[in-house]
Amino acid sequence: NLRLTRAPARAHRPACGRGRTRATAEARRGHERRAVRVLAGALVLLALAVTSLVAQEVPARLTLDDAIRIAKTHNPGFLSTQNDAAPAEWGVREAYASFIPSATANSYANYTQGGTQRFGTVDLGATGTDWYQSGYSLGLNWSLSGQTIFGLPAARAQKRATRANIDAAAFDLESAVALQYMAVLRGQDGVDVARRQLDRANQNLAIVQARVESGAAAGTDGTQAEVEQGRAQVGLIQAQRALREARSMLGEQLGVTLDSEVELTSEFQVFQPQWDRERLIDMALSAHPRLHALEAQESAAKATARQAASRYFPTLNLSTGFSGRTQQATNRDYIRNQVISSAESQQSNCEFLNAVSNGLTQPLAGYPKDCAQLAATPADIQAALDQNAAFPFSFTKNPLSVTLSVSIPVFTGFQRQQQVSQAYEVADDAKQQVRAEELTLRTRVTQAFDNLTAAYQVVQLETRNRALAEEQLDMQRRRYTLGAAAMLELLDAQTTASTADQAYLNAVYDFHLNLIQLEAAVGQTLEHD
Repeated sequence: NLRLTRAPARAHRPACGRGRTRATAEARRGHERRAVRVLAGALVLLALAVTSLVAQEVPARLTLDDAIRIAKTHNPGFLSTQNDAAPAEWGVREAYASFIPSATANSYANYTQGGTQRFGTVDLGATGTDWYQSGYSLGLNWSLSGQTIFGLPAARAQKRATRANIDAAAFDLESAVALQYMAVLRGQDGVDVARRQLDRANQNLAIVQARVESGAAAGTDGTQAEVEQGRAQVGLIQAQRALREARSMLGEQLGVTLDSEVELTSEFQVFQPQWDRERLIDMALSAHPRLHALEAQESAAKATARQAASRYFPTLNLSTGFSGRTQQATNRDYIRNQVISSAESQQSNCEFLNAVSNGLTQPLAGYPKDCAQLAATPADIQAALDQNAAFPFSFTKNPLSVTLSVSIPVFTGFQRQQQVSQAYEVADDAKQQVRAEELTLRTRVTQAFDNLTAAYQVVQLETRNRALAEEQLDMQRRRYTLGAAAMLELLDAQTTASTADQAYLNAVYDFHLNLIQLEAAVGQTLEHD
């Protein structure tokens, strides 16, 4: 923390005050510049620290397993899918909790000012004091219905479906990362092939220039060689651009920024596929994560349909409650007058009944009475005052109440029929999706296996073609050096070698890509010798 200070003002300044003022301003600006530099340095260090934390997630030597691990930690799409697990877990807990009575607690406090109370034009009378009121209530309610009973298996099925979807998303992410990892390797090898083509063009140009300078070849041969060199340079630039694009897309799959210095170290071999096609199809139909996810969704849809059908069942409801309230008048004289007024009313009533009893030939039972004993005593007044001092926690409890009810749905305007029909339609749609996925997996496995087998055969042929093209290029170079071959023959040999290199590269990576697609169709990594 930097404190910027400024010189205090002075009432009387000497003749050199202006100079001191400028010096003080310069010092203040110097403090401000230093503060800005310190703040900028702190921000730079913070940015470097954040970048360092991200960079630590990507090792300098990145294997395919490391790439998959990083993607599962940072890929936004997969993390969004993974977030569905927590709501599904809470859905199961909520289904269990529906068997437990629900509790509701309520409390209140109220103040009412004294005066005339009115309801519209009706005069409800005057209140001679202010009132404080407080109370509480505690309610318990327990309900049992078909929705509650079938809600638990539906929530469990939904949880399993969510977990299956997450597993399927993880498998899809692994396949996507493997494909993009392979694309980067292909880009790296493509750059190597472009460099070899440029080296060949440079060698040919050197040979041609030597012959042109010695007069053994025409100058047009040198021009043609330079054109081929330029084309090779263009090919290298394009291969490098493709590599940068592939690395950028791999970083997007991983969910991090991929440094250009990160080295991909996983190696992959070409081998002859020896699996049985029908066995691969059986593996896909029994263990593919996407098929399991659809089957779990079908199970969840059926459970939801059963829950919807339970709307025809009766509902049992049991409820009970506890409550209490207080009321306190703020005017003690009001309470005292109320006690005295009530006693006087009782005395007047007693004296009236005594008079009636005396006028009858047969007196009323229990009369005449001593009405003086009904007069309000100081003890009665004090008891009323003590009872009035109840706010806010001296509650008077109300009697306990328990209610048991049973409701049977009779007619709801075909709403239940529509909901049940829709739920079973969704369940049938999920069943059809499972069947469609099974057919799709059969087709995908068959096509991927055929493509992989063909790709292996193509690799063998392109290996042979590349070797022959390289031999032909060496021979044409020697012939051109000796003057036994024309420039066009040398360029044709160079083009054939470049084409063979590119074809071999495409064949090798087509094999690896088809292998990844076959594993994606089967739903698991395939073991091979």
